[in-house]
Amino acid sequence: MTHRKWTVEEKMSVVMEMFKKDRPVTQICRSYGISDAQAYKWRDEALVAMQERLSGRKNGNGNRSSQGEIERLLKLVGQQAYAIECQKKIAQGLPL
Repeated sequence: MTHRKWTVEEKMSVVMEMFKKDRPVTQICRSYGISDAQAYKWRDEALVAMQERLSGRKNGNGNRSSQGEIERLLKLVGQQAYAIECQKKIAQGLPL
């Protein structure tokens, strides 16, 4: 199986659509042919890069505060994934 190389512009398009919240992430991902996990990974990378850039850091490699932010964002993604799964079960009438 070959992996497609996504351009920065394509990744930005996906992330910006996610930020707009006009459509569900699942629908956005389906239209681009990517998984939800990939889209959330790109979103998290974009958020970290924005924070680093806005704080005046050009490269956060090895920076403890960046690592803490990554961990915070990963925890947030986990919480969102759990919430999504709960909403799916509720919509299907299944017990949590």
